[in-house]
Amino acid sequence: MTVFLSDLYAIAGRHVHHLVRLPEKLIGFTVMPVAMVLGLGILFGGSMRISGGGEYGAYVAAGVITVMAVSTVAVSALGVVDDLQDGMFDRLRSLPVDRTAVLLGRALVDSLPVAMSILGVLPAAWIAGWPLGLGIPEVLAAMGLELLLGVGCSSLGVFIGLTIRNAEAVTSVVPVCLLPLTFLSDAFVPLDGLPGWLRTLASWNPVTAVTRTVRDLLGAPSAVTEMSFPVRHAPLIAVGFCLVLTVVAILAATRAYDRAGTVR
Repeated sequence: MTVFLSDLYAIAGRHVHHLVRLPEKLIGFTVMPVAMVLGLGILFGGSMRISGGGEYGAYVAAGVITVMAVSTVAVSALGVVDDLQDGMFDRLRSLPVDRTAVLLGRALVDSLPVAMSILGVLPAAWIAGWPLGLGIPEVLAAMGLELLLGVGCSSLGVFIGLTIRNAEAVTSVVPVCLLPLTFLSDAFVPLDGLPGWLRTLASWNPVTAVTRTVRDLLGAPSAVTEMSFPVRHAPLIAVGFCLVLTVVAILAATRAYDRAGTVR
C-alpha cells in the first residue's frame, strides 16, 4: 500500500505540474460553465417554468456542474492519447510503477477542475436568480459528489483513450456517447413534460440522480412532481453509480494498459 500511494503521489504530481504549466486547459471548466449558467438562466429564465416555483438559473446550475464532470471523459481520453504518442506509457512499463497508480493518478487530477466549475457556477447562479443561502457542509458534500463523478468519468476516459488510441476518433466517438446521457436527463429541463416512457428512462439516468442530489444539497429547485424510486433514492443511486463506474473503468483500463503500445 505504501508503494502504491508513493507511485500515485508521483504520477498525480506530474499531471498537476503539467496542468499548472498549461492553465489555458482550465478555460473549459471555468469560463464555459459560468457562461452556460448566465446564458441559459437569463435568456431562457423567462420562458422556462419550474414545478414548485424557483428560478430556471438556479435549476440549471446543478445540471451545468454535472455536465462539466461528465465532460472529463474527453479530457482524460485525449490526455492518454497524448501520453501514448509521447511513449510515456512505454517508459512507465519499464519501471517498477504500479499500473493502477498510473491510471488512477491521471483520473484524480483530471477531475480536479470540476471543483473550480462549482466555485465559478455558484456566483453566476446567484446573478441568474438563485437566492444563495448555503452552508459549508452542503457545498462540500455537493462538491464531493461531483468530484466523485468526475473521477469515474475520467477513469472511463482513460480506458477509452487506451482502447481507441487516436485523437480524431476520440473527438468523434465521445460526444456521440455523452450527448444522450446528458440531454436525456433533468440537467437542463424538468422531466414532467416528457412522455411517460421517456420520463421513466430519464429518471433512472445516473446523471439525473447526481444532478437531483446536488440540487437538494444546494437548495435549488428540483421540479419533482412524483416520488418514484429513483427520486426517493437519488443520493444512493448517484454515489453507487460513481463508485461502480470508477472501479469497473479502472479495472478495464488496467487490462488495456498492458496491451497498449506507443502510437506512431
